[in-house]
Amino acid sequence: MMTSRPETEDHLETDNVERGLRFLAETPRHLRGPSVPALKRLGLSAKDACEVLRIHGMKMARAG
Repeated sequence: MMTSRPETEDHLETDNVERGLRFLAETPRHLRGPSVPALKRLGLSAKDACEVLRIHGMKMARAG
């Protein structure tokens, strides 16, 4: 599949999403505060933060 972004940017986005997912899984909600600002403090873009929240929400729904 051909994209308009260089392959390294796609890889960077994937790393950021994985890092964000790990952060949400490992950090209790009462310690991190609101998710989006916490993810942005980690250096994630708004797009990456939304993707992290989407995936995290799906995982939580499947677990419950």
